[in-house]
Amino acid sequence: MLTTQELMEAVAGYQPVAPATLRGWQYAIRGFEDKPVEEVDKKFVNHRRAQLNNLGYKQSYVRTQLGYCGTIWQIGYEQMEIVDDNPWRGSLKGLKRGKKKYPFLPLSYYEEVGLTEHPLFMGMWYHGFRVSELACLKPEDIILNHPCPHFSIFDNEVRGIKNEPSRREVPIHHMYRRFIENFPFNTNPKAGDYFSRYMKRRCGHSAHGIRHNIATRMRKAGIEYSIAASIIGHVPAGMTAQYGHILLEDKYEQLQKLQ
Repeated sequence: MLTTQELMEAVAGYQPVAPATLRGWQYAIRGFEDKPVEEVDKKFVNHRRAQLNNLGYKQSYVRTQLGYCGTIWQIGYEQMEIVDDNPWRGSLKGLKRGKKKYPFLPLSYYEEVGLTEHPLFMGMWYHGFRVSELACLKPEDIILNHPCPHFSIFDNEVRGIKNEPSRREVPIHHMYRRFIENFPFNTNPKAGDYFSRYMKRRCGHSAHGIRHNIATRMRKAGIEYSIAASIIGHVPAGMTAQYGHILLEDKYEQLQKLQ
C-alpha cells in the first residue's frame, strides 16, 4: 500500500526537483507522511485546509502547502499513473495569493552595505539568477572559451534547476568578468540559502529581490521582452512571445545594454 511519503519520493525520482522544492514537498506532507495514498480523499483535503487555516497561517502560506501536495499528486496521477486521481485539485479556490514587495534600490545602496564586491551578489545583479542557480555552479559551468562567454545553467549533482525554461545559457555581462577569477564555487546545496540570509542581514531583503530589480532595469535598458525572459529563466507571456528560438548571441548583445 503506497504511503504519502513513498509517493513523494517516487515523484521526486521521476523528474529533476530543485532542493528548495523538495524541502517544500517534505514540509507540506509533514504529519501525514505515513497515511496511505488511497485514504487521501476530498474529505481529508478539506480537513487539511481547515486545519492549516485554524492554526492561523496566512492564506498565501496555506496556498503554498496545498499547492505542493497538489503537484505531487498531479504528477503521480497524470504522468506516472501510480495514483487514481488528484483530490487536491480545486483546493486553492478562494485563497488569496501572497505577493512580496521588494524595494527598487540603486547599486549605490548595496555598495554602502558592502555587497558590491561579492561575486554572488554581482552575479545576480548583472544576470538575474536565482541564488541557488549561481551559488551551486561548478567550474565547468562557466564557459569562457566561446565567442559569447556564458554560464551553463543545467542540473548538476549539487542542485536541480526549477523547470525547463530555467535550463538555459546565460551570457556573461562584460562588467562581471573581473569577478570570475574569485568565484566562490561551493558543493553545498544550501549555499544559496545561506547567502540569501547573509544578504538579508546586510540589506534588508533576500536575494530574490534582485530578480525583481533586474526585470525593471532590463525594461529601462530597452532589452527586448522575450530575450529578457530567456536570460532570467522565465516563460514569456503570450503565444507570439514564445515562438522562435532565442539565440545566445542575441542574448549576449542585448545583455550588454544593462547598467
